[in-house]
Amino acid sequence: MPTPTEDYESALRFEWSHLASPGAWWSGPERVAIAAEARLATRQMPATGALPDAATEAARTVAVAASTIRPETIAGWLSEGLDPFAYVEIVGIAAIVTALDVAAFGLRLDEEPLPAGDPGEPSRAIPEGAAVTDGWVPTVGPAWAPEALSAVPAERDAMNTVHGPLYLTMEQMLDLDIVRNGMARHQLELVAARTSMLNDCFY
Repeated sequence: MPTPTEDYESALRFEWSHLASPGAWWSGPERVAIAAEARLATRQMPATGALPDAATEAARTVAVAASTIRPETIAGWLSEGLDPFAYVEIVGIAAIVTALDVAAFGLRLDEEPLPAGDPGEPSRAIPEGAAVTDGWVPTVGPAWAPEALSAVPAERDAMNTVHGPLYLTMEQMLDLDIVRNGMARHQLELVAARTSMLNDCFY
């Protein structure tokens, strides 16, 4: 069975390749710039100016102050020209990079340098049925945590890829008796609940 470090490193290789590739709404270099802004925010360093102001602010806020985001916050960014689907992609990028960086810190690994962005244009593909329903951003179907990124399917899939190594796979979450790296499910959930509380997660 892979060790936590091996799980993390496997996820990192996939996510860095995905990060560098053109997405649905951002090019490869733009996606890397979004990740860079998220990292700079965690270090309390100034923005680079490489992205539009709304995108920069969104990436940095998701990375360090997600609990402050409200519908009116998102509406403000959209009023500045940020497409709602492009915002969903930003959420995926910033959340994944931040989660991997925190995991590296916990595993006492060096932070991985960000990749160079690959050439190519974003697809601008909108999945069938994507719309704002009972959430704050477009989703395919009801807005709930596992489908929060469903309006940009590649980001949802990327989040699911890293979800297993850093916590549990979606299938494992159905197993209340699972033991992961010596920790029983109730112990895992205690750590998850404590972490959520410290991060002001209201989900």
